[in-house]
Amino acid sequence: MFHYNLEQVAATLSVLHLNQQTDDFAAKSMTTLFAFGQHNIGMVRFEGSTPWEEHPHDEFLLVVEGQTTVVLKKDGEELTLVGKKGDVLFVPGGAWHRQDTQGPVALLYITDKSGTQHTAKTPA
Repeated sequence: MFHYNLEQVAATLSVLHLNQQTDDFAAKSMTTLFAFGQHNIGMVRFEGSTPWEEHPHDEFLLVVEGQTTVVLKKDGEELTLVGKKGDVLFVPGGAWHRQDTQGPVALLYITDKSGTQHTAKTPA
């Protein structure tokens, strides 16, 4: 049995400043809490703009602190959704997406363990 206080877990993570180069991202800004079937459940804390990413299966995001704007590519257009503390965001599998923040954000994520792609270029 597990018990996590998400605000306490977030407080242990360093904020990854995505506009600055760093070598120790995973060790201090992201943690996997546990596996759930074929999914990882974890937390990440960052600020700035993420690269584009795509997962073969759906992704669940819970905003634990701060605010994020998820940008999703659909039929050649960019759709945006703002998530604030306490909001749940759903990203459908196969959809390219990225996030923009104005300050630090901490997210609980549930994501499939395999098949994620990343790109710095805007996908078609």
